[in-house]
Amino acid sequence: MRKKIIISANGQDKQGIVSEISSLINFHKANIETSRMIKLGSNFTMLILIDIDIKKIKNLTKDLGKISHLKINITETKEQITEHKNKLHLHINGADNEGIVYSFTNYLLDLNINIEEVNTIIKNAPMSATPLFMMDLIIGSKHEINEIELKQELIKISEKLGVETILKKY
Repeated sequence: MRKKIIISANGQDKQGIVSEISSLINFHKANIETSRMIKLGSNFTMLILIDIDIKKIKNLTKDLGKISHLKINITETKEQITEHKNKLHLHINGADNEGIVYSFTNYLLDLNINIEEVNTIIKNAPMSATPLFMMDLIIGSKHEINEIELKQELIKISEKLGVETILKKY
């Protein structure tokens, strides 16, 4: 019997972290299904969803625990029953200021729209070097989403925050 587990790892960035973790996953005959790995400040952070034989989880956990330079957490997942309809991609960009993430995510919460993924980054504008904030969200709902009304409300929020929004099918 197989199980899906999430491995989260975080520690001081150094060369070879991805290889070290993936070699243990491979050694225990597990399969990486989805992952996000990124350098944040001076740390390297990993989130990895794997599929593994249930009998091998204990040994994999033990071997991962031997890695002293990383904080590692193992979480067993539950079966996800609900797939969301109407998946949409929301892209937000503009001048960086406080409250952008909260304003949009809180509004989506009020509409009972689920956020499946969020990615944010700040980059300097090419000519002026002004910090630009960019956020990509994958959203969905069990219920029909009125895209026209959603776009209109997103425009109102974006005008208050000085950003632009683009909403399209995912």
